[in-house]
Parts: sequence; structure tokens; C-alpha cells
Amino acid sequence: MAEVTLIPLAAEEAEAFFEAEIADHADQQVRDAGWPRSGAAERARAELAPLLEREHGKAAARGDRLWTAVEPSGTTVGWLWVRSIHDLPPGAAFLEQITVARGARRQGYGLAILAALDETLAKEGIVEIRLTVFRANEAARHLYRAAGYEQVGEDERRCFLRKGVSMGTGRQ
Repeated sequence: MAEVTLIPLAAEEAEAFFEAEIADHADQQVRDAGWPRSGAAERARAELAPLLEREHGKAAARGDRLWTAVEPSGTTVGWLWVRSIHDLPPGAAFLEQITVARGARRQGYGLAILAALDETLAKEGIVEIRLTVFRANEAARHLYRAAGYEQVGEDERRCFLRKGVSMGTGRQ
């Protein structure tokens, strides 16, 4: 498996994270919502940029945490955003977003990033990670299944997943 380390997201890395999110949103909307490819990036930027900037600005105050995932050479291979949600059970965390950098996809970094997150959160006493994923996002659903997440519910658009974490293995 690929090897990564999580480091707190630095201000200069936030822009790369935002750009990756905007590009992924455009691709998803073209694929799933029928947006025309022409102009999709600009439309995605108009929708997401204000939200990302606002949410990132509020993240620390809420207790959210954002990380950059780097491989041993120091190259960024992705980003994580864990939200502080107060209605979760004690010992649970909510994974808002994992993004694997486009040039690092399909090389095992998604699993490595999730394993590093498990290790990091387990050291802090977190015993469960929850998340939601769009039903149409088969690539993400496959990644989460491979990482040991189980579906615990769904609605018309999303699946609700959870995974127990334990110290030392990244899996439970």
C-alpha cells in the first residue's frame, strides 16, 4: 500500500484543495446532473468557491480539522476534512471530504489516506468514523468498502456509512 503522512492543512495548501474540490464538483455535475462540459468548471467555481472559503474560515472555530496527505518525498497526494459535528455519539468523528489529487488517483493513495486518518483519530480516542457519499459516486463507494466502511442507511441520493477504528491497525 502507498504510504502517506497527514499534516495540518497550511494556508498555501488550501487553494490547491479548493481547486481540486471545484474540478471534482464540475466532473460530478457533468456526469450525474447533465451539466454541459463547456462552462462546467466556471459554474462549479461560482457555486463552490464562496462556500469553501466561508467554511474553511469557520472550520477552526468549529473544531474542524483539515489535513494535507503527503507521500514520503513530500509530494501532496490528497486532502482530508473532518468536521466537528456535535450530535454524533461520543468518540465519533465525521469525514466531510477526502480528495485524492488527480495525478495520484488509482495508485492506492485513497486507501492510504483513509488508513492514516484511522491511525490519527484512534490516537485521539476516536472509535468510529461516519460519512455520507452520493449513491451515484461509485468510485468513492468502492473506496470506502475497500477501507472497511459499512452502509448503515440511505436516502434517495446518499448512503450513510460508518467504520470502527482501533489503535495500530487502521481497521476494525
